[in-house]
Amino acid sequence: MKNGISKWWMVAMALLLGAAVAVAQDQGSAAGVKVNPAAVQQKAGTPPPATATKTSSVGDHVKMATPADSVSWAEQLDVDGNGQVDQATLVWDAKDRVLFSNTSGTFTCANGDTGTGELLIAVNGTGNRFNRPAGSGFWLASLDKDECGAKANSLWGCKFDSSGASTACGVARLDEANQDLIIVTAQR
Repeated sequence: MKNGISKWWMVAMALLLGAAVAVAQDQGSAAGVKVNPAAVQQKAGTPPPATATKTSSVGDHVKMATPADSVSWAEQLDVDGNGQVDQATLVWDAKDRVLFSNTSGTFTCANGDTGTGELLIAVNGTGNRFNRPAGSGFWLASLDKDECGAKANSLWGCKFDSSGASTACGVARLDEANQDLIIVTAQR
């Protein structure tokens, strides 16, 4: 009986140790940016200002093509929800009914540190051609190696629902044809 208990105790300890290592690795590899897209979601329901100008794209390094009759304007907005107002370029794609926001600057990492880079947010408007829920969308940030836990220079993003809650996050790329985000490597 003593040998049976010892074997079970060893198996239990091995399982506990394995779980602890997995949690530690997961925390150590946590990458990403904290973004609350609420301010951009609120803007998706308002018309562009009369001073908006025509454009066919949004972003610099994180760039999305838009139909040629899209309009662009600059606005002070807390695009990532970190409490700091940013100079944002907003683009309304009236054909597809999607609002884009683009900023460059400092953002908060998921691990609490700060990073710098470009942030693109897309919010689906009411009646969008993709039949996505109004207010849902995605965001994508450019990260340098070791910034916000990134293992290499990469793009990190999340899809979010109409309440702004993230539904899928990870290393990502843009799907310009469908104005969407493709998660290449999902967050563990």
